[in-house]
Amino acid sequence: MSPPPRVLVLSGGLIHLVNQLAVVLERPELRGGAAEISVLLTGAITWDPLRLAEQHRAIERWLEQLRQLDSQRLASVQLIRKPETLEPGTFDLACLNNQWQQVQRDPCEQLEIPTWLICGDGLGLYYRYARELKAIPPSLLNLPIREPGRRVHTALVGAQPCWHRPHGPIDPVSLGTRARLFEALVASFSEACKPFVEDCLAATRPDRALWLCSLPNLAHQFPGTRLPPELLGAWIDQLPGFDPSLDRLLLIEHPKAPTAGSLGSEPPPGVVAVLRSAVPVEVLVRALERAAPGRRLVVAGLTSALYGVRSLSGAEVVWLGLRPLWTHNPRYRRHPLEFLHRLVRVRRMAWLTRRLVTPC
Repeated sequence: MSPPPRVLVLSGGLIHLVNQLAVVLERPELRGGAAEISVLLTGAITWDPLRLAEQHRAIERWLEQLRQLDSQRLASVQLIRKPETLEPGTFDLACLNNQWQQVQRDPCEQLEIPTWLICGDGLGLYYRYARELKAIPPSLLNLPIREPGRRVHTALVGAQPCWHRPHGPIDPVSLGTRARLFEALVASFSEACKPFVEDCLAATRPDRALWLCSLPNLAHQFPGTRLPPELLGAWIDQLPGFDPSLDRLLLIEHPKAPTAGSLGSEPPPGVVAVLRSAVPVEVLVRALERAAPGRRLVVAGLTSALYGVRSLSGAEVVWLGLRPLWTHNPRYRRHPLEFLHRLVRVRRMAWLTRRLVTPC
């Protein structure tokens, strides 16, 4: 009898991992609980020992919740805390959320993993290159990008736009499995979400919609490392149906935002609080949705968290406009490519979000 397949899942965070585990668990060759699945976090979080330890604890809580639901398939899932102990030849397949990030490529190459499975970032947002502008010509021409010496498979949700698509066939993602994994993640964060939910409900009128804005991690690109209040005011003006005299907007800081916050002065009228949480936005929104069933919930933003919110909950989403970014940041005039990369990324995420008919 051949040994069970050994899989290394390289992930940038919890929501990435929801999608990746859903893909891995449903691979035909890995079904039945025989596969040995290891999880390794990569990226910026690994440079912050405290945040990394916190994320490791969150994953362990979630895995414990999952093992109670399906001990047969999930008993073998383990978290790798010391990647330096891994040796070449340990794994047969690597599952990456971003094929072009060097922090994900390096371990795969160093460990000589022969087969790669690309799931896309977030919940299946595809990155063909680290900088998206380079992806447009080969995507339009439907040309492959060579990966000598390895086999590459792609598993994504839905059709990608023609100007940013992978070459070759795309494997499906089990939305049912993904939804179950996500609900277990929400349950594992139930205590951590309580203060956020209480603050949101206390700050808004019960007869009005709940309005949230997930702030993008862009403060470092602006003069003074602050988002100007005029920018936030312009975005608030774009929120359909938002009335500053009646409604209250709650801002959710990005986990990588400056310690002092993204806003340097008094926020515009209608903003009631700025909240910072290590819990993923998608989980916070789902917890708030459960606490206020039937109440209108709107989430605005510019990141893949909005795609996740739309995929995993019944909340409405509003993509913030890019014109105010250009108008209120003189640095983009000197570095227009930075703005163009942001534009391509946001347009792709918004395009995929609009194609979602119902949450999974």
